[in-house]
Amino acid sequence: MSEIPPVFKTLGVPLQIYDIKETARFINLPTPLYRPDYNFIVHLTKGSARQQVDAIIQSIYAHDVLFVKQGNMTALKDVSPDVEGHIIVFEDSTLNHLLSKEKLIHLFSTNTVIQLSDETSNWLTPLFSLLTHEMYYSVPDLDVCYSLFQAALMKIIASDKEQQKNVNRSSEITFAFKELVYKHHIEQRSVSFYVDKLAVSVNYLNRCVQQTMGTAPKEWINKVNILHSQLLLQDFTKDISSIAFELNYEDPGYFGRLFKKITRLTPSEYRASLMQSLS
Repeated sequence: MSEIPPVFKTLGVPLQIYDIKETARFINLPTPLYRPDYNFIVHLTKGSARQQVDAIIQSIYAHDVLFVKQGNMTALKDVSPDVEGHIIVFEDSTLNHLLSKEKLIHLFSTNTVIQLSDETSNWLTPLFSLLTHEMYYSVPDLDVCYSLFQAALMKIIASDKEQQKNVNRSSEITFAFKELVYKHHIEQRSVSFYVDKLAVSVNYLNRCVQQTMGTAPKEWINKVNILHSQLLLQDFTKDISSIAFELNYEDPGYFGRLFKKITRLTPSEYRASLMQSLS
């Protein structure tokens, strides 16, 4: 598979920023599906790109901001030759330091892509240039970097009209549910496990997740598990049955049927498509 640049695998510091035009030159597209252990946002000022986030392929254009949360399955599908903008990579500790819980939920519980006004996008561009300049000092002042990034996040949140409504209990529960699923989905596929962790009823969890995500909790757990299986299928040394067992499916046949229901391909067909993309 084409290699993801080391910067997109692990962080040396909890906040980093990169020029998209420069970074894109070092990435073979499309990238394989992967699960980052960090968060990142993409701000485009020119051109377009397509990024898979979990099961959805998002198209982004000039003046858009894309959010990818730690735990999401993601892959960069393509970028236009004229693409320009910034990628800001940051750890959860950075977010927790800069934003309140309410702002965090606002940031990651609504749209994956926020369409900014030209004015807001143009406001962010020199700020990200300042952040880049500070980050690439021989000894960057991280307090200054954090302040610049915090200002950018607050500007983005304030610009999104959907974010203006108060965070309700339903979005809080859904946010916590998604975080738990990303952490426990291999060992725990029962909704009752998450209900106990969240101290809510099954009916209430169903209502919250359906209202905010448009899907049932069980369907979301299955989807995350199958997305994870797509990561494992990239290792051609593993047979499909062993991958099913690794994900705690006792019946490989059931795993195959669930995989096809969610992806519209059998595991064998999905693996064949990976091999074809390599060739």
